[in-house]
Amino acid sequence: MKNEANRQLEKGEFFKNSATFLKEFEPIYVEYLSSLCLSYDSAISKDEAKAIALSIYQNLFKCDININGVREDLLIKMRQDGVMIGFLISRSMFYLIENYIDFTKKRGIAPQVELLISCISRFINIIEGEVSTKLSASIGEFDVQFNQLPVVSHTIIETFQQIKDEGKRVQFLNLYQGVPISCSADIIAIEGESVTFKTERLQEIAMKLDGQAFIIKDDHFSKHIKADIVYSNFITNTVTLNNFIYLLNMPALQRESVRVHPNIVATVYLHQFGGCETSGRLYDLSMHGLGVLSSQNNGIFPGAKVFVSFDLSTAQEESADKIEVEAEVINIIQYKDSYRYCMRIFPDIQTSEKIVHYINQREKEIIQNLEDELKEYII
Repeated sequence: MKNEANRQLEKGEFFKNSATFLKEFEPIYVEYLSSLCLSYDSAISKDEAKAIALSIYQNLFKCDININGVREDLLIKMRQDGVMIGFLISRSMFYLIENYIDFTKKRGIAPQVELLISCISRFINIIEGEVSTKLSASIGEFDVQFNQLPVVSHTIIETFQQIKDEGKRVQFLNLYQGVPISCSADIIAIEGESVTFKTERLQEIAMKLDGQAFIIKDDHFSKHIKADIVYSNFITNTVTLNNFIYLLNMPALQRESVRVHPNIVATVYLHQFGGCETSGRLYDLSMHGLGVLSSQNNGIFPGAKVFVSFDLSTAQEESADKIEVEAEVINIIQYKDSYRYCMRIFPDIQTSEKIVHYINQREKEIIQNLEDELKEYII
């Protein structure tokens, strides 16, 4: 391992030689990444795409605290789409490395690609929310051991083979109408790029209705995984999957509580303090938040404080429960002709009891609906 003096010298040379490149490459990177954003999601405006690209580039070499602050902002701007973020950042970072190598060749500078890759890997780890305490120092200190650089890992299929050989299991997770369905599964067979798992029927039907399967990260996988369903056999409780890809995050695991889709058409009224009233349809509900679909936007913005009111009623109850609660708008997802307002709510004890009662009843109903769906496949 290089001694401390040599390492410090190489760090200084890296920043000195890279300063011109990083300054000149900024507008090129912003243009490249913003074009990728627009081609991937047409709902993003050009200005939004450029803001996303600039934010990523300018925070690449900053300290962990700053990058962590950027992380949530990026998730909001990119519609909580972990696959989108993972693809865009990874592809744009390859573009950065390619241009850095070309720059050093033209200038006759010795490339320090290992150090650049270390920066990029650290940045991506923090964006993923999985950065270790060993990398908590700022990039100014740049405490990276040269024998701790990223190494090429096994492919997903090779890792599945290792799990099978060790007799270990994987954990599936799917959402059905907002309710998480999760269970472990054994690996039965691996043929080419397809893997067959033995799992529980309720999980299998949740996968089929969702159209995809999701595997939670564990000791073998450092990231969550998404896969396509090739074949389901409800008699043997097996499912065959392929097209495995890593996910940057899994929003379902970030929820503080179960978030159910309602079984009623409830009109929600958003009262802005000193502003116009906005109405919409209840999209989902949890103890800590709710979603509202609306064709209106009367100046509501992320961070706005609103007063929310709507009626909750179920098939089991004749009387409606009036819900009145203060809320904060966390995110606004814009579709072609409508908006989805994602809000955090602050209920008092009485209101909390009403919401908990509804969610518990609705969760039981959703599980029963799932079991009813299962009957259609095992008769």
